[in-house]
Amino acid sequence: MTTEFHSKTLLAASVRISEATELTDALIALQKIYDIDFTTYHLAHTISDIVDTPFVRTTYQDAWVARYLLRGYVRVDPVIQEGLVRQLPFDWREIAVKDSAVRAFMLDARKHGVAQNGFSIPIIDKSRRALLTLNSSVDGPAWTRRITRYRSEWIEVAQLIHRKAVLQLYGTRDPILLLSQRELECLHWAALGNDATGISTILNLSQHTVKTYLKSARYKLGCITLAAATTKARHLRLIHPYGNTPI
Repeated sequence: MTTEFHSKTLLAASVRISEATELTDALIALQKIYDIDFTTYHLAHTISDIVDTPFVRTTYQDAWVARYLLRGYVRVDPVIQEGLVRQLPFDWREIAVKDSAVRAFMLDARKHGVAQNGFSIPIIDKSRRALLTLNSSVDGPAWTRRITRYRSEWIEVAQLIHRKAVLQLYGTRDPILLLSQRELECLHWAALGNDATGISTILNLSQHTVKTYLKSARYKLGCITLAAATTKARHLRLIHPYGNTPI
């Protein structure tokens, strides 16, 4: 099986997120590892209402959080409005601000300690939408370099944070089924020592499709390596370690 490479920062983030008792602790660890000013995680239970964010954890200052809630800023916050409908990660500089209420909100946010630059990562999990946001006070060019360097890692971390949040909310009784049949099949054959080429032949799928299934299975299980994902899947009895078909 092909060995996966991951940076020291991503491995450190994975360990700290896994060890964290509360999601807020995981967010604090994340911002320290990547030298970010603030981090925020929003979870919306459905995609029908973009302001449905009943579960939020953030490291912003308490005074700003209280002001944000009191003024109902979730209804004008462009990061939330964009983040819970977008499919791909985005730099805050991509957001076009035309509404005067949005401009007033952003000015107020700056006055209360919110840093100028941000990067937000949408997470789509069946009927759930979530958003991980990283906020930084570094200047524009430095922020561009940081995004270029860590973008792929942050996408991985967003999935780990999301699984942590779901675990904190529901424990082992997640109401949304984690793995699809195809993801289970790909994990099963990977656990038996097959790489993407071998699995694609066995299941009559393209290698790209197999890699996509394996990647989504890793995300859903909260693992950054395929080996960890297959081990966890066996531990949870989602796949059989020796049989010819997944459970």
